[in-house]
Amino acid sequence: MMDPDKYAAATIVSRRDPARDLWIIRIRTEIELPYRPGQYVTLGLQSDGRVIERPYSICSSPLENEIELFIERVPDGELSDPLFELGVGGDLIVRRRTKGLFLRDAPLLDEPHLFVATVTGVAPFVSLLRTLASRARAGDWAPVPVITLQGAARSIELGYAEELEALAQEFDWLTYVPTVSRPWEDPEWRGECGRVEDVVRKYADAAGMRPGYGGVFLCGHPGMISGARAIMHRAGFDNKAIREEQYWPD
Repeated sequence: MMDPDKYAAATIVSRRDPARDLWIIRIRTEIELPYRPGQYVTLGLQSDGRVIERPYSICSSPLENEIELFIERVPDGELSDPLFELGVGGDLIVRRRTKGLFLRDAPLLDEPHLFVATVTGVAPFVSLLRTLASRARAGDWAPVPVITLQGAARSIELGYAEELEALAQEFDWLTYVPTVSRPWEDPEWRGECGRVEDVVRKYADAAGMRPGYGGVFLCGHPGMISGARAIMHRAGFDNKAIREEQYWPD
């Protein structure tokens, strides 16, 4: 049995699958689960008398009533495999506290932001951008340039491309740039090509970022994070200007 002091029940209320091993779910919990953009929630399933659990970054804004997650299926994943089989109405459990320090100091005042993500690493940025968009519509936020770069092998894996492109059209402070690293498998693709770290310096320079002016936020694949950090270090940015959320050990 689950420990009610640690866990609460949750139900999947919607699901979409942008690619074969990627899916987006919205869950509703039996408790209030406060969080801020950049934090994660821990999901679990009970199996053979124990709880199998993993953390997932939250895509939804704290202003929403449900929690949205962008999940990648891990081959032979102890949790992701059975979680993948759950459809709308599926039951799971969540830890009663969200955690995480990523994006706690974003947005920086009066400085451009560079958000860099691989596939599901876009989740915390979606959460923050939805929140900033709501605040901007209400006149409660003074915009600064926000450049969001997202890389994937194929465009089908970008997940939130349509939403982020629509936000970029609505707000002149937001630039969204997707890039694919296997354009030969994506013949209709007309955007940037290559790994996302390959275009980091290009868009940082275009935004006028320089040492002491601008913040860099990296999330997702450890190889991308290592490469992008090194590029920005060579551009003169120190570690205080570069924040990161690595999804698994390098």
